[in-house]
Amino acid sequence: MDSSAYLSQLLALLPPGDALAREPGSKLERLLSVPAAELARVDGRVEALLAESDPARTAEMLADWERALGLPDECYPNESFSRASRAWYFDGAGVLREAAVDEPRYLFDANGQRTEAVLVEGAATNFISNPACVGAVPGTPGTVPLGWSLNNNGQGLNWSITGVGTESGIPYMDVRFSGTSSGTNPSGITPQLFAAPAAVGEEWTASFYIRRIAGSLTGINLPGLFLREFTTGAAFLSQFFLNVASDVGTFLASRRILTATVANASTGLVDLSLQLFPLAGATVDVTLRVGLPQLEKGSVTSLILPSAPATIGPTTRAADIRFIATTQERRARVLARLIERFEPTPAAIIGLAARLGDTVTLTEFTPHDCEDACEAPLLDEPWAHAFQVAGGAQLVVEFTCEDGCETPLSQWRTGAYECAIRRFAPAHTVPIFTYA
Repeated sequence: MDSSAYLSQLLALLPPGDALAREPGSKLERLLSVPAAELARVDGRVEALLAESDPARTAEMLADWERALGLPDECYPNESFSRASRAWYFDGAGVLREAAVDEPRYLFDANGQRTEAVLVEGAATNFISNPACVGAVPGTPGTVPLGWSLNNNGQGLNWSITGVGTESGIPYMDVRFSGTSSGTNPSGITPQLFAAPAAVGEEWTASFYIRRIAGSLTGINLPGLFLREFTTGAAFLSQFFLNVASDVGTFLASRRILTATVANASTGLVDLSLQLFPLAGATVDVTLRVGLPQLEKGSVTSLILPSAPATIGPTTRAADIRFIATTQERRARVLARLIERFEPTPAAIIGLAARLGDTVTLTEFTPHDCEDACEAPLLDEPWAHAFQVAGGAQLVVEFTCEDGCETPLSQWRTGAYECAIRRFAPAHTVPIFTYA
């Protein structure tokens, strides 16, 4: 009953007589409306409890049903994660780490504590052929990394590699530019690309870790990160620029990122370059720490490195795929767990899969004997204990208004029934699963 019905009952229970005013809006009616509202609330909660006792309709007590039935478990996880490649992330101490295939990359808070949030990114490719500076050797001038180039464009500046190493897990090399400039053409660092095909209208992102560690930028006009456009025949067309003159306290915080949309209709390739423009006649002496260049199509993502640092060529990181069970799926798993407690007949097995959102067919086998037709399969005695479950290859799960805000709008996945049926089937049987 609602509050108005309870209020009518409370007024009807009052003693008779004119001493107690029962008119609408009277003080007595307003006073009794308070307990009437509470009685209506309790009444509603009783009705809700009756609904919650049905696992097919439960919402508030879904977690209680799961806890009572030992859910989630290995067959019925509420979350799952997959990624077909390794990937890189920064841990709570700010050190670059590598995550194994199918290992989620958890995010860390400001105190370095791991949260339950997981980094989820689409597939991406780093077109830089050697982002880890493999092959760099200090010296005068030293050996450049495999596939990289250092140049002074004949402007009187000298370059040398003064050091290599890792900082916060980030591989780097230190490059010194020094001398007296005889012109204004740029001196630069260009990591080699394996063709990065581009087209007008595409968004591209170039990034580089860059920090000044010695000397000064005196005599340098425009130290910058460039995203350059070329024709398919490698003829230069135009470029986008990001000034990187400001110093940064730590190498970890010095990732410079330039995102731009290809504007030239003739563009067929893009690359990135770090360039320093000296002033004519200026004396220059500056050492830059550089590392992990990345060129990728689209907006910026996490760092992409080859698992074997010496690998030369573009590196692709597979997409992170995180499945989150919807409310409907969790209810279905509660019902499936209840079904598992009964006799595992073919109808029960088919019903178990149906509860999990899949339509399957079940085929049992019998050993061949002399009464069978000649077209019948030649099966021996052990086949009497086998049965085949055939189902669809993929299930599309849609978001509903009952799901949480983290649940994706659509999820594509294979059937969840295989694990459940293996556990449900009698120990002496052999289930065989096929997919369309």
